[in-house]
This record gives sequence, C-alpha cells and structure tokens, in this order.
Amino acid sequence: MARINNSKQFALSLVFLAVILILINIISRSLFFRWDLTRGNIYSLSESSKSIISQLDDRMTARVFFSEDLPGEYVNSRRYLQDILEEYRAYSNGNFHFEFVNPDDHEKAKEEASGYRIPPVQLRVLENDKLEIKNVYMGLVLLYRDKKEVLPVIQTTEGLEYDLTAAIKKMLAKDLKTIGLIAGKGEGVKTHQLSQFLNQTYQVRPVSLNSPVPLDVDLVLMNGVMDSLSMDELYHMDQFLMRGGKLFLSQARQEAKVQEGMAESIASNIFSFLEHYGLTINPDIVIDKLCSQIQIQQRQGIFSFNNAVDYPPIPVIRRFNEESPIVSGLDEVRVFFPHEITASPDSGTFTPLMWTSKNSGSLAEGYFPAPSMGGNYTLRNGYNIYPVDNKQLQKFDKGPMIVAGLRTGSQTSFFADSSEYAEKEGFLAFTNDLNLLLITDNRFFDDTRAAGIPENTALILNAADVMTGDAELVSIRNRGIKVRPLKPEILTSDTSRNAWKWANIITPSLLVILFALYKVGQNRKKRRKLEEYYG
Repeated sequence: MARINNSKQFALSLVFLAVILILINIISRSLFFRWDLTRGNIYSLSESSKSIISQLDDRMTARVFFSEDLPGEYVNSRRYLQDILEEYRAYSNGNFHFEFVNPDDHEKAKEEASGYRIPPVQLRVLENDKLEIKNVYMGLVLLYRDKKEVLPVIQTTEGLEYDLTAAIKKMLAKDLKTIGLIAGKGEGVKTHQLSQFLNQTYQVRPVSLNSPVPLDVDLVLMNGVMDSLSMDELYHMDQFLMRGGKLFLSQARQEAKVQEGMAESIASNIFSFLEHYGLTINPDIVIDKLCSQIQIQQRQGIFSFNNAVDYPPIPVIRRFNEESPIVSGLDEVRVFFPHEITASPDSGTFTPLMWTSKNSGSLAEGYFPAPSMGGNYTLRNGYNIYPVDNKQLQKFDKGPMIVAGLRTGSQTSFFADSSEYAEKEGFLAFTNDLNLLLITDNRFFDDTRAAGIPENTALILNAADVMTGDAELVSIRNRGIKVRPLKPEILTSDTSRNAWKWANIITPSLLVILFALYKVGQNRKKRRKLEEYYG
C-alpha cells in the first residue's frame, strides 16, 4: 500500500477522494438499485410508473408544501414521498423536478399553497407536554406546461404512487376517455365518491337511456333496474353495444329489503335482453359460508345491544380468474345478494371472472313466517333473508358459482328482427366487438353499498381501465390493496379461525419475551466469567 509521506501527497489524496465521491454521486442518481423484499415490491416504483414518467417531453415540477416538525407517523409519509419523488426524477430523463416548501413561517408560501387549493390540515400534536391543535401542510401540486394537478392532503403512503402516477398520466393524456354513469332509481343511491375516483383518469358524466348514448362515451357503468325499461331505452343500450361501446352492468334478480328480512323478485325485460346476449341470471340468491358480517340489534331482557353475525347473502369472493387483468390482482371482493350466471354455449366468448367458495348454496323463493310488529309473525312470499335463526341461510350444499363474467365477441342486435326498430336510420344489426361485463349485485356502483368498499372500488377501476384499453394503472392499483386473507382451506371452522387469531396476537409478544430471556441468560454467563476471571 502506498504511504503518504508529506502534506502535498495528503492534499492530492483528498482531492482524488473528493472527485471519486462526486462521480459516484452523479452516477448513482441514474444508476441505482433497491432491495425491496415486500410482496409486490410496494416500496419501489412500478414498471407502469417508470413507463409513464419516461414519456415526459417537457419539464414537470412538483411543488411539495409540507410542514416540518410533524408527528412521527407523518414524518414517515414525508420520507416516503421524498423517496418516491427521487425515483420519479431518476426515470424521467431529466424532465421531472421537485421542491419541498415549508409554509409554516412563510406567508408567501401559504398564499401560494392556498392559490393551488392546498389547505392547512389540523393535527393533534404533543408539544411541551401539552396536547395542542396545530395547522400543518401536507400537499403537493404538479405543474406541466399549462396544466396542473393537485394532491391537497397526503396523510398516508397507501395508494400514493397510484395517485401520483394517475395525475401524471392525466396531464400527459391528449384526449381523456369518457365514462357514462347510470346511477339508477334506487332509494339513496350515491355515486359521488366513485365519480371522484374515476375522475382521476377519466371524464365522468351522467348519461341516460332516454336518448342515444353520446358517441364520445367509451364505457357505461350502470346500476341495476327495478322495473322494465321502455323499448326505446333498450334500443339505445343495444345500439351502444353494437357500435362497440363497453357496458359494465350491475344487475340482480331480486330487490333485498334487509330491514324487512326478505327480498322480492324484480320483473323486468332486461333479463330477456341479457338472455339474447347469452347471459342468464338465475333467480335464486347465492349464499356462501365465506361471507361478510352485519350488525343486528338484539334484545336480552330489558337490554338491547348490537351483535355482529355472519351473513351468507353477502359472500366474500376470493376466487378470481387469474388470467383476466380485471381481477387477477385482487384479494377479495364483496357482492350483495348475488345470483349465479349461466352463459349460453351458442353465444360468443364468455369469460368467468369471479366464483363463490366451495361452501355455497342458493336461496329459493317460497312462503315463510316473517317477524312483524309486536313480536308476531305473518306468512309472506319471497326470499327469506332474515339474518337470525334462519336455517335456509345455513345450507351450503353447492360448489362454486359464477357471479361475474365478461361477454365478448360477435353478437346480433336484440332488435335485428324488429320491423319497427330495424328500419331506423343508422341501425346497427351486428358487431364483432361486444364488451359486456355483468356482475349480479344490483347496486355495485353505489357509494353507500358495494362501491364504498375499497376492494370493490379497485375492481371497478380495473374494469374501466381494461375495458377502455388503458390498463397501465391496474398493476399499481392492485399493489395498494392491503387485504391479505388466509386461504379458505385453512379456516375450516370457528376453532381454526380463533386459533389463528390468537396465534397472531400472542406470537409477536412471545418472541420478544423469549429474546429477552435469551439476552438475560447471555448477560449472566458473561458476568459469571468476568467474576471468575477477576476473582
């Protein structure tokens, strides 16, 4: 090894070392690697994000308005945000830049954040041994040419990469695709939250079947109908499909009335319409032992209390078609009062997407005693979905059943043989590009029911991306889904379910205690040896 014998050599060595460090720093900005051992590499930028950020052909700036001195959990959010922005910059060919701004003590920065509609957020923080309310900033704005996209509040890292990449993709898009939404006439149906999610990457607007679906609408999401449609409404739906429009239909056979403990059949011509397209919704309600829980109020003496009970008419779907990008990355979906779909072999291609578990059953229509006011019972006709002491909901004698599927391929019009409609100007009698996705839940696009569940929202957004031919964001969205359920074959009974639950609760604490005992033993041995050595 060469030795440094004088001050000149020492100075040259320092300069040489500095040059090497600078070069390593420059190279590492574009050439780096990361070991991410998490499932799906959730702490690394996805290939889709890398592809989208590499499409920048002009300068994009992210101005991040983030306060300092945040509580610990939000400091982690800031650190993750900085890491991910570093990665975006590394893959942007020099076109992505970001800057953190602390508006806490700078009125001009506060005014700038306000101009971008980034509001201060109130957090409860512990300062000087006192719990105080503090206004902090945790938002960013992306600026690209004359466009801007704002993430006003970033409180968690969950889904952050998706939000950023979706915003960047929206700014790069020359023509956003359009989704039409038919909310339906059900009582209390809301679609505001779902529309907000869709608006991240699409233009969303309500449409009606009272008139032809506008030509610029690529996909229609439609909640189920409770009655027959007029022939004109069916005609507009049919011609939308004939011209290559995509339809994601949420339709069931029954209208469930949980408070009354029963479901009633829906009489509608939409079922014959679907049968023409090769899809039959069977009338019986599908039940599943693998199901959601609902809260019911029970009385014991003079006391009333809420109790959570398993509810088989709301299956938890964990079996998906792994070859379909719409559902392949999902862990679970919840459908309400679904039905089995049967596809006609004489029609085009049918791709099943979701099945219930092997412990499934079906609930048929019939007469049953329903509870009424005053603790009495009346005989009613319909589907008995009363959640307590209902033996009809405990019969799981069937295997997996299809509750969602995609019909594609060639198709003749429902009105091809109609002398009245087939003579209309512009009538289309045939298509080779049918795209009809059916899920047998009557309100799958309702925020207050199925669409309010994050996993269900992921399915809707995946379907929108795939059906409109823009599936880049699907892989990023699926990485953010956190449900990691145990396999159904492991949870074969309540005993095994409880055993796994308590094992998860006790095992981490037990490991810590065992490690502590091991360290105590090691310290005792060391102390004993020292005592022997020094007398």
